[in-house]
Amino acid sequence: MPNANEDRYLGALLGMAIGDALGMPVEGWPRERIAERYGAIDGYHFRVFPDGTEVKAGEFTDETEFALCVVESLTANNGVLDPDNVGARMGYLARSESKRWMGADTLAALARAEETLSFRVPLDEDGPATGEVAARGVPIGLLHAVGGFDPDRFRADAEGVVRLTHGSPAAIAAATAVAYGVRLAARGEIPPARWAAETAEFLGGGAVAAGLSRAAELAAAGVPVGEALAALGTGASAAEAVPAAFAAATAAPVFEEAVFAAVRAGGDADTIGAIAGALAGAAGGASDIPQGLIDELEGRIYVSLAAPWFYRTALRRAGLVIDLRQSGPGQNEPRPLFPPRQ
Repeated sequence: MPNANEDRYLGALLGMAIGDALGMPVEGWPRERIAERYGAIDGYHFRVFPDGTEVKAGEFTDETEFALCVVESLTANNGVLDPDNVGARMGYLARSESKRWMGADTLAALARAEETLSFRVPLDEDGPATGEVAARGVPIGLLHAVGGFDPDRFRADAEGVVRLTHGSPAAIAAATAVAYGVRLAARGEIPPARWAAETAEFLGGGAVAAGLSRAAELAAAGVPVGEALAALGTGASAAEAVPAAFAAATAAPVFEEAVFAAVRAGGDADTIGAIAGALAGAAGGASDIPQGLIDELEGRIYVSLAAPWFYRTALRRAGLVIDLRQSGPGQNEPRPLFPPRQ
């Protein structure tokens, strides 16, 4: 089976950040308000909060920030998920300006973790399941996009990034769905039209799987993407946000149309844009993303540096790269030193 290449890793991470940044200024807005204020969104816009704080155009939010925490930790830890290491990075963000984007449940979980020094919450049948948590599946999908596929290890990794802050089976299913979709897209094993149905089958059941099956049905019926997103819903719940993102990514023939459709639909625009961008970017690679969307993205240099290191980490984890150099002082390849994310 085909392996993902470095261009697709970069495309997925850039696509996630671009979709997130496009949706940032209109997150929570209904479709009608977006159309009235901006017409058809086809670029980045700034956002002003009620307290007068202005966020400049092209900045991404917690969906991408948390996913990059996972990328950083996996890269530094040879592809092994370390909840304490990832959680510490997320906790740092929760003490910074990035907390403005985070949900109350996420902030509360990270605050508890700071006190207990434990970044693994228990399973909770009634806990929240929002799209922002689902986006953490993007790096997990990429990690498993090379080499053989171990479903059990894959599911464990997806659950691990969720249970840093959330413990509901629905939240775990949402991140698993995004991870599986990104893996399919990055490897190019099947056409985009089959992503939603194949992912629903992998999940086996539940609200997220039902939404993905509905997305596949609407696409097969030829329903226009705008109408499909309205039918699926674009709210903050993972059962709406994840299927909506799949619908946007699979209906558009080119990257920019996917992310523009995702954010124009309103609702949880940054989350849906981030997931749709990751799927579309993984499928087409960075080379298919318009240069203007990359050039105007804040944090693009960081993402561009992180992707190659993460790709090499995934190859090593899969046993596809073997370092024959002797170990010892000065012999080992230095660990990546990521620049600060501003």
